[in-house]
Amino acid sequence: MKHYLSAAFLCVASAAFAVDAPVSISGSTTVASAIMDPHRAAIEEGSGLSLDVIANGSSRGINDLVEGRSELAMISAPLDVTIAKIEKKNPGSVADAGLMAHQVGETLVAFVVHPSNPVKSLSLAQIGAVLAGEITTWAELGGPNMPIIVVAETSGGGVRSLVESELLDGESIAADLREFPNATQVPTVVSQLPPGLGIAAKSAAAAANVVGIETESPVSQPLILVTLGEPSPEAQRVIDAARAAAQ
Repeated sequence: MKHYLSAAFLCVASAAFAVDAPVSISGSTTVASAIMDPHRAAIEEGSGLSLDVIANGSSRGINDLVEGRSELAMISAPLDVTIAKIEKKNPGSVADAGLMAHQVGETLVAFVVHPSNPVKSLSLAQIGAVLAGEITTWAELGGPNMPIIVVAETSGGGVRSLVESELLDGESIAADLREFPNATQVPTVVSQLPPGLGIAAKSAAAAANVVGIETESPVSQPLILVTLGEPSPEAQRVIDAARAAAQ
């Protein structure tokens, strides 16, 4: 009798563990900082599931999803743009994986400068020329005689991928560049770097001592969860709860 009771107890315990196992989510630091981290409690309550969120960049999130290390990926650029960046480095790695995008929110891209920089307004064409390496000093833009140092996340990150797609026709930044592991670090670096021009999500820039450059129109950044094929019932619950929390 004890043997059968022990076996039954183990089956119940295993089932409970499976139900309670957290949903693994990895990818964009922007999605994590704008939605998943500040609204974690609401998303977990709304979905009835616990979350294991790793902010490691859009491209790594997609790779984690395709390779089975996560159940959802976070990206902060359109899925086709993100896939193109990954495929450029590793052809054939994710293009035919059956990825599906589920937008859960939106933010804006911020182009930020040190508070001492007198340049406060630029056209998107001017910013594109800076990123392309065609404009190299602030003096060319009506500012001080010092070189422009672009500060951005490493290649493949969502914010950078979106900006390269929108302003450089998908080409990589060719300016004097300082790269950092994720976009949330960029505003802090620019706050200590007078020649800097930073590319970051507006939500991350708001917390740093930097000034946003005004442009003639905003650059919108989608916040997306990605599944491998149709979402499982659990993934769909997380997607729905994230959308509700981001409203």
